Amino acid sequence: MKILLIGCGFVGERAADLFHAAGHEVVGITHSPESAARLSAQKPWKALACNISAAADISDLRKQIGAVQAFIHCASSSKGGAEMYQAVYVNGMKHLLASFPEAWPLYTSSTSVYPQTDGSTVDETSSAEPTKETGRLLREAENLALDHQGAVARLAGIYGAGRSFLLKNLLEGTSGIEINEGAPEGRLINQIHADDAASALVHLVTHKLIGIYNVVDDAKITQRDCLLKLATLFSLPVPSIKPPDAARKRGWTHKHVSNSKLRNTGWSPQYPDYFSALSDDPQLAASILSLVINDQEKPLHRAENIILIGLMGSGKSTVGRIVAQKLGFQFVDTDHLITDQARCSIPEIFAREGEASFRRRESAVLRQLLGRKHTVIATGGGIITQPMNLPLLKHLGFITWLEASTELLARRTAANNERPLLRGEESPVIKLHRLIQERAPIYKSVADLRILTDELTQQESAYGVAESARLFFSKR
Repeated sequence: MKILLIGCGFVGERAADLFHAAGHEVVGITHSPESAARLSAQKPWKALACNISAAADISDLRKQIGAVQAFIHCASSSKGGAEMYQAVYVNGMKHLLASFPEAWPLYTSSTSVYPQTDGSTVDETSSAEPTKETGRLLREAENLALDHQGAVARLAGIYGAGRSFLLKNLLEGTSGIEINEGAPEGRLINQIHADDAASALVHLVTHKLIGIYNVVDDAKITQRDCLLKLATLFSLPVPSIKPPDAARKRGWTHKHVSNSKLRNTGWSPQYPDYFSALSDDPQLAASILSLVINDQEKPLHRAENIILIGLMGSGKSTVGRIVAQKLGFQFVDTDHLITDQARCSIPEIFAREGEASFRRRESAVLRQLLGRKHTVIATGGGIITQPMNLPLLKHLGFITWLEASTELLARRTAANNERPLLRGEESPVIKLHRLIQERAPIYKSVADLRILTDELTQQESAYGVAESARLFFSKR
């Protein structure tokens, strides 16, 4: 099938990738030539620039690419108001339908068209008469697709790697529970992971499912319950209460959107709720933490834990246990968590699955430690080699780099057969020296404290870690 995909943004790009992977011919459309050039350089599918609000530009596009079997309108209004909604959504749909009359149309709309504020469950048969002009323009664009025997995908709040206002606002301290008489626990939150939104669009097109479909996950959760759970997970206070935001562009609503109709066609979300995505999407939590770190307006909140990093043989496990005993903290070792869950040793994981799989397991156990308090966490020497792990480490606690000379590390690891990276033809001393050269800049960049352990006993190293951590957290 030849598919024209208008709007290669957060969801559209993912959908184009899925279509191409399934063997379809994809032509992706962006508004800016720069975006089209970037996508053309990165993607195996064609990307072109076109202003869909201009009829002549769409007509020229038709001459350039010829007929298509289906098109998806998922372009963004670029945060514009009613005028932009009219140009991009309504006029854009009209121009596409006129220039590609043979194509089956899919329009991506929003669950904001449901205006309910009473906490009821809504489905595709529920009233959808928005009170805001922007919502009414969405409905007008929807009707254009439906009048041509196409489909409408009403997407809930979209989140994914690099985009989650819910978590970002919480981390930055700007969240609030919006309550009123009709929503004493805050409004009901409706969301969908961008990967699941993209898979839903592909499902609708490939099955030519006519009509309206809500694209939302399985969760029914109030703002209070969601923020309470999130605050616990990220060791933050629960946000305060505030009145509903009357300035919301598409209006303030309080309803639970049902996905039953779409699910009954055979689609199901990979992430049935937001918290499963935080656990299972390797990029989600890390990417939002990274955004907050890079904003630099407010320091990232640190959980009250102590993280030990450093090469194999640097004493992380032994020193960590002593620190935990001194402070009355729990102690965990990420390598032990991995082997417990895999039910086999680290060398066996490397042999069966390879190092890349081990690193994925390592990142997964790090995410599982979110919400921990008063714990000393000894990490594997290579945990810092995965960029997604660095913001998680920063958030999880006070980071100490236990450093040791190559000679000391070689002596400590000489009799240990559980070190797959030291196996092979290269001598352990040469391998350790190379690892130090590769990893030292990363250790240095994330560490709050650096301890050279060669001339220290393990008790002395532990004392330095414990007292430095006490001082660090007392100042915060």
